[in-house]
Amino acid sequence: MTKRLRNWRTAILVILLTSALGGSNTIASTWWETIKVKGDLRYRHEMIDKEDKDARHRHRIRARIGIYGTISEYTTFGIQFATGSDDPVSTNQTLDGAFSTKSVGIDLAYFEATHPKLEGFKLQGGKFKNPFFKPGKSELIWDSDWNPEGGVLFFNGNIENVGITLIGSGLWIDERSSDDDTWLGALQGVAKLNVNESQTSIAVGGSFFSYVNTEGFSPLFDAEDPMGNSAIVIDVDGEEMLQYANDFEIFEVYGEVTHEFDKFPMTIMFDYVNNSAADSLNTGWLAGLRAGKTKKPGSWAFRYIYREVEADAVVGAYADSDFRGGGTDAEGHEIGGALQLADNTAFKLSYFINKIGLQADKKADFRRLQVDLQLKF
Repeated sequence: MTKRLRNWRTAILVILLTSALGGSNTIASTWWETIKVKGDLRYRHEMIDKEDKDARHRHRIRARIGIYGTISEYTTFGIQFATGSDDPVSTNQTLDGAFSTKSVGIDLAYFEATHPKLEGFKLQGGKFKNPFFKPGKSELIWDSDWNPEGGVLFFNGNIENVGITLIGSGLWIDERSSDDDTWLGALQGVAKLNVNESQTSIAVGGSFFSYVNTEGFSPLFDAEDPMGNSAIVIDVDGEEMLQYANDFEIFEVYGEVTHEFDKFPMTIMFDYVNNSAADSLNTGWLAGLRAGKTKKPGSWAFRYIYREVEADAVVGAYADSDFRGGGTDAEGHEIGGALQLADNTAFKLSYFINKIGLQADKKADFRRLQVDLQLKF
């Protein structure tokens, strides 16, 4: 059975299983009426110019389609298919291979459950969208396409007009039949206050991300590329292999202030991380500005972000895959904008001006230009 057929078979089985487990007869008997289908298609031209290498030009597509529905009074589900490879931080598919058929895989497959006796709590399990708050949608720790796997528990409440969100999760990374598993335990807290008749919102918070079994293990996802993280070379039966030189115990603090000027939003963001499991090269920070929002035809948006990420501040395999080509040990600028051309149709532009190798005698220049046409339905 081909990989594509296996993916479709899995999706159908998940839908049938979740429908059979519905707890409300009224909803379960008409569950198909709650189904929603939505998706998007992005066409991208990309230029990559890295020092001492020829400039690279490529065309890429990203296509996603999702099925979402209500199973019972307290349970919902989502399944999304996307183009791309098994890369955990990219669903892009490069147009090459002599017109070969492109791959499609399961990008999301999750459930969400609540209960009135547990007001404010929500449980999510499976493969789901990033549950963690990112100031200004920035990507200091997590790429925007990173969809983790495991379980997460949310709590949302209010204390004297301050919105509180607490998140605890266990995320499963690598299951090994003959060695210890690698997994991630995470805690996050966010406090949000609205002032000036809700024209201004202030969000502050912190996170702790603890990776279990990384030091002395092969780099995550790509065993031959630590993506900027410090690694050592060992000999295994005459073959050289890479292993992480450090564990990752990442503390994060962040803030975000958003103000609307006559329905024109502007956001200032800041994010700081420190990996206490590494003795050096263990900090990163990011600051930036976002203005505008693409919604109605003719509306526009702009962003500027500067960041510096030392080699072992975060796990390179999951950091922004566009900044410096993906990974850590770099600094530089990100400039971008978007224009809403029509309903559900937007033109977007991103430009990265980065330097790789913070401790190197001569840092390598890196440039990346992305021109996108994005369609949603």
